[in-house]
Amino acid sequence: MKLVLVDKIWIILSLTLLVSCGNLEETALRYNLNVAQIQNLRKENKINAQVYLKGKVKSIAPLLDVGAYEIGDDTASIWVFTNKKLPIPGEELTIKGRVNYQSVTPKGMGTDVGDFYVEELERIELNDDEN
Repeated sequence: MKLVLVDKIWIILSLTLLVSCGNLEETALRYNLNVAQIQNLRKENKINAQVYLKGKVKSIAPLLDVGAYEIGDDTASIWVFTNKKLPIPGEELTIKGRVNYQSVTPKGMGTDVGDFYVEELERIELNDDEN
């Protein structure tokens, strides 16, 4: 009898956890649990990492096949490349992206002057009551 009760409690707890984890990504974004600070992206160990960023669009750069925009938070700013419609400067965005680094070594200089950037994977739409 005791074993049956324990099994039922275990099943209920397991199902509750599974159902509640269904919106874990949205919950994490709502409470900024997974949103990275931009200043922390400029590290070699972050290359190819998938991150969530939240910030304000500072400027845009329309290009031929893709576009780019600069997004900033309270810590820093970084350029984001996208194949979607460019956001409006001043717009608040939350995105999922992949951190990349482009090495640039001018001839005769010998010093890498490259920089980090983010490839936009997804633009996250949050409801007004969640911002």
